[in-house]
Amino acid sequence: MVSVSCSSEACLLVVNAGSSSVKFRLFALDTLETIKGGKYQNIGEPHSSHPTHEDAFRDLVLQLVDHKICAVVHRVVHGGADFLGPVHVTEDVLGKLEELSCFAPLHQDHNINGIRICQSIWKDVPQFADFDTAFHVGHDPVFDAYALPASYRNKGLRKYGFHGLSYQYLSYEFYRQKPDLKSARIVFCHLGNGSSLCAVKDGKSIDTTMGLTALDGLPMGTRSGSIDPGLVLYLMQEEGLSTDKVSDLLYHKSGLLGLSGLSNDMKTLTDSSTSDAQFAVSYYCHKVAQNILMMAASLGGLDAIVFSGGIGENSLQVRERILSSLDFMPSFTVCVIPTNEEWSMAYNIKEYLKNEQASL
Repeated sequence: MVSVSCSSEACLLVVNAGSSSVKFRLFALDTLETIKGGKYQNIGEPHSSHPTHEDAFRDLVLQLVDHKICAVVHRVVHGGADFLGPVHVTEDVLGKLEELSCFAPLHQDHNINGIRICQSIWKDVPQFADFDTAFHVGHDPVFDAYALPASYRNKGLRKYGFHGLSYQYLSYEFYRQKPDLKSARIVFCHLGNGSSLCAVKDGKSIDTTMGLTALDGLPMGTRSGSIDPGLVLYLMQEEGLSTDKVSDLLYHKSGLLGLSGLSNDMKTLTDSSTSDAQFAVSYYCHKVAQNILMMAASLGGLDAIVFSGGIGENSLQVRERILSSLDFMPSFTVCVIPTNEEWSMAYNIKEYLKNEQASL
């Protein structure tokens, strides 16, 4: 049981710490209205005003000195099988999160580092973690299992899915905007440097494209998405690549960047006239359309598609090319909704604290 002071002036600080950035948003606990928000970028890079993450957080303290922070909530990408919703962070919790770092190498260690820094700065303020995997809890095992022997599946080697905080908000906002579509079969498309799809019905995740790691599914900015597992074996056995080099190839040198040889930025590619750039765009759109149909199969039909994320929200060309590949489908609603993962985190912690107080 964690004690949190919930006065009318109390605020929730939501933090998303990355490898060279810290995003934050301050919410009023009682109304969940945004009070302040921002982002520190290029941390640790030459000429940056913030050589370390600690410097960025100490600058953040100065920005928030006039606000009463009752809790700090951290986005953590992978919650594994243990964390099915928000949790108060203890050393035991941190230890379990560190064990999951191998499944989210681009994010997990940076998320944990942000928690530890905030623990040292706000010593008397409870720290919480909320998870991108939690929204996908409760899938039918047929959607989450890998065709491996039980000895491996029993170790938790299965699909978990990610971008759940985004999908939680998008579901909430879609139903707010379209109350007549409460029972719709929806495919949410979180398309950005990290891309995935989620099949949702009655507000619940049914299936998703990412797997045990955030490398699976759609091609992304620099991540390969789904590939033949035999290709990984080939790279190691015939090309002599070490596990570190394979990891670097699939996480950092593939996707749109690898296909185009130019950039991982979709706007740069759609603006480019080179054949490789146009091939990368075509490949991405084809894979998104193809996977939307896979999600529709999991739903038993398709009533709506919702686009979000940096590409989904901002690239009309990409949306139109994806939708043109689905012309043969029966009609469905199409929406563009900007996501708000920070709001999901604030809402989840507010509910968590409400339930904690009710149990006293």
